[in-house]
Amino acid sequence: MLRKSLVPFVCTIAYILFLTACSEKEFDPNNPQKSFGIAKEPYDDENYEIALQRLGEFKSRFPYSKFAAEADLLIANSQFELGHYTEAALAYEQFAKLHPKHPKVDYAYFQIGESYWKDAPDEVDREQDYTQKAIREWQKLIERMPDSPYAKQARDLVAKGKRRVAESILFVARFYCKQEIYHACAFVAIQLADEFGEYDDLRIEALRYGIKALDYVAEAKAKDPASDKNLYFKTMTAAQIKERADNFRRLLADYESSVNRRKT
Repeated sequence: MLRKSLVPFVCTIAYILFLTACSEKEFDPNNPQKSFGIAKEPYDDENYEIALQRLGEFKSRFPYSKFAAEADLLIANSQFELGHYTEAALAYEQFAKLHPKHPKVDYAYFQIGESYWKDAPDEVDREQDYTQKAIREWQKLIERMPDSPYAKQARDLVAKGKRRVAESILFVARFYCKQEIYHACAFVAIQLADEFGEYDDLRIEALRYGIKALDYVAEAKAKDPASDKNLYFKTMTAAQIKERADNFRRLLADYESSVNRRKT
């Protein structure tokens, strides 16, 4: 049996639930527009959990209504507002696939990237898979709809995302060099220098790490040609690795001169 002190509480909850059930408006099977307005009310009131339920019910009852596309978009928005970013990305993707000519499809493309971005870590010492996913989705928007008002914002975020990815790669290069895993340090530093040349400070630091690591790998291989089992350098002689380090030295010197000239 319930304790006497709990009876008023239970009755109050039951009464609230009863009032909620009574106040929930029924859909009109002959009026999709009115029914959509009813389904949309919880969304407008920022009750997103209820909105998901009601909009989903509307979709099942009126799958061919002209309001079905709007319901799809509001479902995706509700998932996003609830912080269900994986579900939101999938819902926006589905909306874009089903309604490619909808006037808000550019917004949906943008929100796919935004959903991945929300799940991406700010810290550069963590994996940046979601950052890269966001970048790819925003680049699709920029390529497909360059004049969209969302494209400008996407361009700014792509630049921010690329910088974060580059800083993450540099963090890995630093780590490998600190741990004296020089073949890995060289490989990562070369990747950063090749792929992210737009960031002067990061490229200069990457080249320096690359030179240091290549010098070490070349020296170790000269002493013992069988010492390096890493596939990246396995087919290279010590002299070839040293030559590559010297090429990076020249590249670094030219690059630093170019950066200094631009600053003056």
